[in-house]
Amino acid sequence: MKKLLSIIFLFISSLCFGQINSVIIDSESLEKVPYVNIWVENENIGTTSNQQGEFELNLKEPHVIVFSAIGYETRRIQSNSIINIVELKASITALDEVILSANKQDLELTIGNFKKSKINHYFACGTTPWITARYFPYQKNYKKTRFLDRIKILTNSDIRDAKFNIRLYSVNEDGEPDKYIYDKNIIGIARKGKKLTEIDLSGLNIEFPDKGFFIAIEWLIIDDNLYEYNYTKQDSNKKLKRISYEPSFGTIPSVTDENSWIYTQGKWRRVWKKNSGAWDKSENKYSLLAIELTLTN
Repeated sequence: MKKLLSIIFLFISSLCFGQINSVIIDSESLEKVPYVNIWVENENIGTTSNQQGEFELNLKEPHVIVFSAIGYETRRIQSNSIINIVELKASITALDEVILSANKQDLELTIGNFKKSKINHYFACGTTPWITARYFPYQKNYKKTRFLDRIKILTNSDIRDAKFNIRLYSVNEDGEPDKYIYDKNIIGIARKGKKLTEIDLSGLNIEFPDKGFFIAIEWLIIDDNLYEYNYTKQDSNKKLKRISYEPSFGTIPSVTDENSWIYTQGKWRRVWKKNSGAWDKSENKYSLLAIELTLTN
């Protein structure tokens, strides 16, 4: 009898700690929530819900799962309590920095200029989602052009029309990304190859916050972004398969980590220092997203 109970326990455990197949919905409207960032806390494991709010996650043991989506409260759930549906509660976002008005676009100011031809380093994504963010501090000379008009990001994609998400965050007292200053997804589409991808923000009428803000790029771990390729292992002729999720994003070297943050394992961290060899001009420097931001009045 004890043996039978042990077998039953192991079977139940394998169901709890094995493959999780679930769908994420809005707790009030019951509508499915797409592009939710899903992380196993303190582990380099995660995924993204697809356009139907569905996701799949494989675990060998129970963990806390972190669910993060724009416009929703971040939720942490024990994996063995997840069955078929995960509900997210809409967040009450104070959008004090967002000014809705009809504004003339007579003046423009561009900040964060970079040369596409000079960039050879990128943030790329393997099989787990992550977010990288760049902080833009406010300057007094922005007073006459305080509205966010458009951003240009250097993307490099091995597939056509790779999708990514943009999040806009305020900054907290510790200098890290805090609350959303816009509570909806902003989906960018990167064409194949090394391109300047432009995102139009003019229709959002968002004013540059006095304390500055973060532009964050989120990879989407969805089938449409999957790229599979072969590579040869070093010191061997053996060919192996590798998976990445497109696109990758250009970076510029920085002497400080002050303005560059990364969201992994369910937490925000400062970017790490690059260590690529003495031949590289970016050696012992930090990677900062190559983003050009245009402001208008």
